[in-house]
Amino acid sequence: MKMHAFHRFVYKTLWHVLKPFIVRAFNFKFDVAKPMNHPFMVLANHVTNYDPLLVGLSFPQHMYFVASEHLFRIKVLSSILKFIVAPIVRVKAKTERHTALSILRTLKNGYNVCMFPEGSTTWSGETGEITEATAKLVKASGSALITYRLTGGFFTAPRWGKSIRKGAMEGRIVREYSPEELKEMTDEELYTRIKSDLYVNAYEDNAVSKISFRGKDLAEFLETALFVCPNCQGIGTLKSQGDVLSCRCGLKLRYTELGFFESLTDNAPPFTTVLEWDRWQRKFVERQAETYKSLPEDTPITSDRDQKVFRFETRRRTFKVGEGMLYLYKDRLVLEDKSTGKQTAFLLQDITDMAVIQRTLLTFSVKGKEYFEIKSDHPRSPLKYLLLCKALTDMRVMI
Repeated sequence: MKMHAFHRFVYKTLWHVLKPFIVRAFNFKFDVAKPMNHPFMVLANHVTNYDPLLVGLSFPQHMYFVASEHLFRIKVLSSILKFIVAPIVRVKAKTERHTALSILRTLKNGYNVCMFPEGSTTWSGETGEITEATAKLVKASGSALITYRLTGGFFTAPRWGKSIRKGAMEGRIVREYSPEELKEMTDEELYTRIKSDLYVNAYEDNAVSKISFRGKDLAEFLETALFVCPNCQGIGTLKSQGDVLSCRCGLKLRYTELGFFESLTDNAPPFTTVLEWDRWQRKFVERQAETYKSLPEDTPITSDRDQKVFRFETRRRTFKVGEGMLYLYKDRLVLEDKSTGKQTAFLLQDITDMAVIQRTLLTFSVKGKEYFEIKSDHPRSPLKYLLLCKALTDMRVMI
């Protein structure tokens, strides 16, 4: 890279300048890496939007980070990022070969790379899906591999949360694999190692450490992650306020500083953790799939008001399609524009990829050629649409 010397200077400067602020803000304890092999590829689990800064503290050696493409449609931010750190772009609404080639090219040129193979931060406190292609990419690179594990992040800055909470975080190097060691391993063996090295269950960890994560409005926006009420089985009926999550059926729970649910009624909580609830609702949607498929064509499965749909060009600007009610039927997504009444329909059979970005942004590709995103100014669950669409038809998803 022509500007590698400049990128290395910026990285080193930011490392020294930001270190005291990050350590204080997150009460962050971390290992400092002393890699035995260069170049190297770092794979880390993904828990917060701040993970590149957190992982970066453990590596004084310069790295190029793999970043989501949606950042590059924010004009000012895009220009700054490209100039000072030159991230490797990843498009979440599709499987992009270009990203893998860029990673391989960067490593072949002798530069280090950091990637979060889950692709998204965790919704529930448990490390998400890592594809087998990750192991194949590492093997193809011929570089060394360093696995890195972040803990405490889910309770500090949950993906669904409104605010950062005061608790504690750690960043630890799990293992360094030399190029020679990687050559001796099969893809399957390496894949198993990567999943094991990066696996975190936040609730199992905090059951032992019992760290309190203090803050305001601890439960707010939790309905963006949890969308099925276990009492009445209503979809999209949950609402949050302060530290309370409730449903119109009478369910009322408090989310505590330890990250567990307490019932505010005489009934025991249906689940004590977000993880248990999330696992249940995913299976619930799968079990209900045939019921949804048998619904009349004009009966929506779920809907939300004030949804904004945009068409976007990769790494470029977005174009507004419309704003209004969004309906999910058994075979299509429909936006009914509140100004014109015009309906824009997307057949589920034409949607090849769907992904969730940050807290509420839902993005998808149509026939792998057109790209759309759905934004919401109020809390609503993007997982609701993604998991329902996945249950209704065959499409690739990234949560």
